[in-house]
Amino acid sequence: MSPSRISAFAFLAILLTFAAISAQPGLPPGVKVPPQIKPGVPPVVPKAPIPGPGDPKGKNPLPIPPGMNPGGVPAIPGIPTGPGAAPPPEKKDNINWPKEVNGKNVETIVKEMRTHSDPAYREAAIRALPLFGPKGREAGADALVEAMSNKESDINVRLAAVGVAPAVLLGLAKAPDAALNNGLGLIVGMLTHEMLNVRFEAVLAAGNVGPYLRTVQPSAVDKLKTNARMGSSWHMRRAAVAALGSVGQGIQTGEGPDDKSPPDTVTVASLLDILKVDNCAAVRKESVNALIALGPVAASQQKAWRAALDYVLNKSNEKDKSVLLWVHVLIIRNDPNGLKGNELHLDAIAKVLGAPEPVGRLEACQALGVLGEDAVTKLQDLIDIINKEKEVLVVAAAIIAVTAMPSKDAVTVPILKNVKATHPNEDIKKVASEAIDVLEGRKKKK
Repeated sequence: MSPSRISAFAFLAILLTFAAISAQPGLPPGVKVPPQIKPGVPPVVPKAPIPGPGDPKGKNPLPIPPGMNPGGVPAIPGIPTGPGAAPPPEKKDNINWPKEVNGKNVETIVKEMRTHSDPAYREAAIRALPLFGPKGREAGADALVEAMSNKESDINVRLAAVGVAPAVLLGLAKAPDAALNNGLGLIVGMLTHEMLNVRFEAVLAAGNVGPYLRTVQPSAVDKLKTNARMGSSWHMRRAAVAALGSVGQGIQTGEGPDDKSPPDTVTVASLLDILKVDNCAAVRKESVNALIALGPVAASQQKAWRAALDYVLNKSNEKDKSVLLWVHVLIIRNDPNGLKGNELHLDAIAKVLGAPEPVGRLEACQALGVLGEDAVTKLQDLIDIINKEKEVLVVAAAIIAVTAMPSKDAVTVPILKNVKATHPNEDIKKVASEAIDVLEGRKKKK
């Protein structure tokens, strides 16, 4: 299963979860939340992992969702993504957007957003707006910005508006306009709000906007840094670190994979410092994830970047096994030399395949899958996992990992066909079958 297929399955799982929700307890009779939207969970604006973090030539590219440019910048015709940048090409919208949601057209939804006396109705209307696509943005962008502002008296309604703002104001934009600029300004302003829940929602929204936020609201980085240092809430720190990894990405300056600026240097320095000193392993791990997503740092920062990671790899400084594992991945992914000279880091990752804890073996398989062709010398170790491992999730992760090594398709396909035919677990058979479809489909395209 290729990385792009994995991403598609993850997104499908999210959609299926949303589809299972038709109404929320506590809402007035007749108020239904659109089945695609879960209250309290903002619509996801896909982040485009850069075309192979640590791999600017695209040797092991990660998927770029439709409608996105490399680097996480939504494809908005007319919005340059850096000094001298060419605007992304306009993409034809082939989605058949609904004309009604819960029996209401977009005009009714926008009217309820602005004027309904019941805040639960206003919130439900706001959450329905993204489902109308470009027409929803055209009709409701200004009303959405009003709902984000002090014109809206109910804080829960305001937070709902902040949650959907990246999807509507940026993701569905054709060009920059007042609604986009004003909405992003409100989000950045909320990053310093006195109420923790407001700041938290703004942090999530900032992460969903991505690097474009930094180009129009440069203060966003410093405000996210402050939240990433908030000692009284590790949840806030982890969310702010993830947002930094999105907002701090390099800006695409053209259509080619090399036409991109390095990641924001302030962001990189902040994430490295958090990785070294934060007292929560979950936050430190999020900082590693963010650094992987950022890709190779500027040449002027390479020495400090590597020194910080070498410091972390000293087990007297970092004792969490998962953090250590992903730092090894980070070095191979984002070092300018790639695997060359970093073979010992690959050996360290493969060694975790023999960990006594299933979660360790699972993460090691995932790590090798992320590295793809850079981990091809460990193919036999993954095959041994597929043939001998008892834990279903670990076997599935190993199958996914071997499919990320296209140069070895001739070896992996027969093995996976045998798994499909003989494995005692039906779930594993299904994963093997999916992987075979991907591998054979890749072969046909060659």
